[in-house]
Amino acid sequence: MDKSSFKNLFELHYSPLCNFAYRITDDIDQAEDIVQDIFVKVWNDPDLLDGNKNINSYLYSMVRNRALEVIRRENISQKINQQLEYIQNNAADTNVEEEEIEKLLLLEQIYVSIRQLPPKCSEVFTLSKVNGLTYVQIAEKMNISVKTVENHMGKALRLMRALLTKSLK
Repeated sequence: MDKSSFKNLFELHYSPLCNFAYRITDDIDQAEDIVQDIFVKVWNDPDLLDGNKNINSYLYSMVRNRALEVIRRENISQKINQQLEYIQNNAADTNVEEEEIEKLLLLEQIYVSIRQLPPKCSEVFTLSKVNGLTYVQIAEKMNISVKTVENHMGKALRLMRALLTKSLK
């Protein structure tokens, strides 16, 4: 895809895709970030659109999937933060078991470590371990081979072990 074609594609679809992402996320800045990420992905890998007869549907699917992924990640972070806040506010008032607190702190450390992974490793790890997708489903979703998914997962697990070992010392 040449610069001119990409510019035309961008100008034609940017605003409608932002509106679509906004309806999902209810956050205009986040919606714009999502659409920009999709266009960066298309620019970096123009073959994504070559085989698609309906580029419009494909772009909307990419935006929808990315927006839902962002919401899932936010919900997980919010849930952890709410649980930690509850424990901090109520630890003195209730008999919160130390084991429960340690589990939540470990869970928080795991999510911090996931955010420190390289983007592709983080995405593969999250899709597999948090969203429960199979390697085949992840490969289809990310337009990569199953072997590449396996490589990203192996790298993610090695890095997670190292990060968690370091942070738990």
